[in-house]
Order: sequence, then C-alpha cells, then structure tokens
Amino acid sequence: MKLLKVLAQPKYAALAGVSAAIMVAVYIYTQVLGNAHNISVWFAAIPLENLGFFIVFTALFGITFSFQVYNWLQSKTCTTNQKAGAAGSSGIGTAGLFLVAQCPACASLGALFLPLSAITFITEFSWLINLAGIGLLIFTINYLGGFRNE
Repeated sequence: MKLLKVLAQPKYAALAGVSAAIMVAVYIYTQVLGNAHNISVWFAAIPLENLGFFIVFTALFGITFSFQVYNWLQSKTCTTNQKAGAAGSSGIGTAGLFLVAQCPACASLGALFLPLSAITFITEFSWLINLAGIGLLIFTINYLGGFRNE
C-alpha cells in the first residue's frame, strides 16, 4: 500500500506522530475549556470506549495529515481538485469531533456555541459522531490513494 510506503519514510512518520500529539493537546485543552487543572478530571471521567475512539481518531488524524503533506509535495500524485476535496473531508471530521465531549463530565467547545438541545443530542450520539469522524479520515486516505497498491 502506498500509505505504508509513505509512513516508512522517517520524516512522514515523525510528522504523523507530531501532528497527532498536537491534536491530542489541542483537543484536550479545548475540552476542559482552557483550565489545565481539569485535565486530570478529563482523563478520570472519560469512558473507555470514548478513549478508544479518541486514540484511533488522533492516530488517523496524524496519518492523514502526513499523507496529505506527502501528496501536496508530489507534483503528479493527484489533481488539485482531489487535494482540495481531501482537505475538506478531513476538516469536516476534525471540526465535528471538536464539538463532541468525550468526557461526559466536561463541557465541550460545542457548549459555547450550540443550544442545550443540540448538546444533548451530540452527547447521546457521540459514539456515532466519533465513528463518522474516523470514517471521514479513512475516506480521505482512500480518496488520496493511500490504500492503492503501487
């Protein structure tokens, strides 16, 4: 697979790791609404299935970002329309996940912008939104040709 070939290169593997780590830091910081003292509460209260979804999402985020950078730097890998479409599809999944509170005791960023009824809906179906975000990242990798054999 092309994706594995790209991630075998140290600079792209490092980029995937760094971008995943940045996503973890930014996401958790926004989930506790900037109060760093509540990060331990976030980790204590997060259900295991949500933590699993979060780990998978951030790993895929890092991989997707790294693979997009690889494609952007290649002159003939994919068309400009594909590059733009892939960036949009991964951005939708990432933005959607920022509205989901992984920890039921924490306020998410969505609590600042959405009405209570929307937050209740998002909390009830957070596992579906998590799966949708993961699915969009997998779609993006596929769209960019990451699962093709060379």
